[in-house]
Amino acid sequence: MKGIFKQGCLALFAVGTLSVNGCKADNKPQEKTEKTQHTTDSSSILQYKIREVSGNEKPVLVILMHGFGADDNDLLPLAESFPPNYIVVTPQGPYQIGSNNYQWYTSEKAPDGSLDGKLSEIDSSVAKITAFVKEMQAKYNVSPQRTFIGGFSQGANMSYELGLKDPSLFKGIGILSGTIFNSLKKQYVPAKSDSLQIFIGHGDADNRIPYVNAEKSRDWLTTHHFKPEFHTYKGMSHAISPDEVNDFLLFIQKNL
Repeated sequence: MKGIFKQGCLALFAVGTLSVNGCKADNKPQEKTEKTQHTTDSSSILQYKIREVSGNEKPVLVILMHGFGADDNDLLPLAESFPPNYIVVTPQGPYQIGSNNYQWYTSEKAPDGSLDGKLSEIDSSVAKITAFVKEMQAKYNVSPQRTFIGGFSQGANMSYELGLKDPSLFKGIGILSGTIFNSLKKQYVPAKSDSLQIFIGHGDADNRIPYVNAEKSRDWLTTHHFKPEFHTYKGMSHAISPDEVNDFLLFIQKNL
């Protein structure tokens, strides 16, 4: 299944037909067999949407974080690609930057010119997401060994932050078009994180977070005793493809 991608989208992928900020992946819609639910639990630390499980199989928890300027709807269609025993949760960033636009942190340039973010906001979001993950694990009785967190763009960068800072919460992380900030590398504690399973997917035509950032992140992880699963998607820009979603699912399945 080959998707059609356009630049300027928050996250554009071909799982059925999806419009994001006026951009559209023009593919034949898949038949929907699962219901999505929008939580009304005001006690949750983050607003979120969820595709809950059906059937009696042991559940898997997958938390997917959106990119800059999106909301908790953005990655929800990906739930259709996961088996019915997967709880797919899409939280919303805590910082509002428009009527329906949110972020996990304010993007900044590091002194060396590399991509980074406002550290106080990153730390605050890490604390909120950590509490949120524990909330979901307790609510659905899912262990860290069956919990995976991932995201697109800013959400991918946050997945690195969470996974490398507190790997005990997850079996693995999914990096869809993201990078490791130099500020995170300075905070890394080797003895704490080297058992984490890591999926990296990146388009070689990405002009938002250039492909070289993914390569540098992979190389840094390798020198720190990780064995990331690295996927290059030829001709893909700053987007998510059906092949990438399928590869991420296979990664989860083989690490359960």
